[in-house]
Order: sequence, then structure tokens, then C-alpha cells
Amino acid sequence: MHPAASQALFENEAAKLTPALAQRRGWVFHNLAWPVIDCLFTAPRRTTLRLQLHCDDWNDQPPSIGLLNADCSNLTRNLVNPTNVFNMSAHPATGRSFVCMAGSREYHTHPSHVTDHWAGYKDRASHDLGGILTQLWHAWMKGND
Repeated sequence: MHPAASQALFENEAAKLTPALAQRRGWVFHNLAWPVIDCLFTAPRRTTLRLQLHCDDWNDQPPSIGLLNADCSNLTRNLVNPTNVFNMSAHPATGRSFVCMAGSREYHTHPSHVTDHWAGYKDRASHDLGGILTQLWHAWMKGND
């Protein structure tokens, strides 16, 4: 996708991530400017999780999603993870923990999932930027830490 078209699509979708939505869900946006969404998930009695979605080439490619601690360091501790979305093993390409869910670049490039193509998801509302963040938030909320 042409970079200007990618940026326009990103900005259109990011505009839907309103302060009211963030407040209701306990999300704190540190960056919401193309090509990065940097979002902190917070909730009472919950371990905070920070995600960085790198959306270069959106939406020809899904975002690369970094799992981070609140201070922006790489997440190395295990999350309570009943959905198995947050994979704490090293991704073969990045060497870091990763999101193992359709809609993350790490999922679609993992040897276990290379036949599950992003093209089959990218036009679904559940896999726009807000949909991906919402799925991650739900997975995080199901943890019981």
C-alpha cells in the first residue's frame, strides 16, 4: 500500500479510539500517531500491560505488536494467560515474547501460522485497529492476576 494511503487509513481508524473509550476501558495512550499506537492497559488489582502496535504498511500487513512493561521495557514475566494470546516464548524472527492471535504480524509470520493469511482478516471490523486492541484487552482482562 502507498505510504500516504496507509497513513490515511491508520488515522481514520485511530480517530475512533476516543478519550471516552479509553477512559471506560482503562486505556492510556502514550502515542496514537501514525505509524505507532502505544497503549497501556490498566485496571484495579491488575498488572498493567503496555502494547506498542507498529503499523507501518497498514493494512497490507497487520501490526507488529510489542508486549511491554509499563516502563516500556520488554515484557519478560509471565502473564496469567488463559486465552494463550500472550506467548512468552521467543518468536523465531524477533526473539521476544509476542501476541499469538490473528491480527498480529508475529502470529501471521510464525511457522505455526504461515498458512493463516492476513488477507482473510484485514477487511473484518474485528481486525481494524480498534478491533485488534479490543481483542487484546479482552484477553488481558480474562487473566486473573
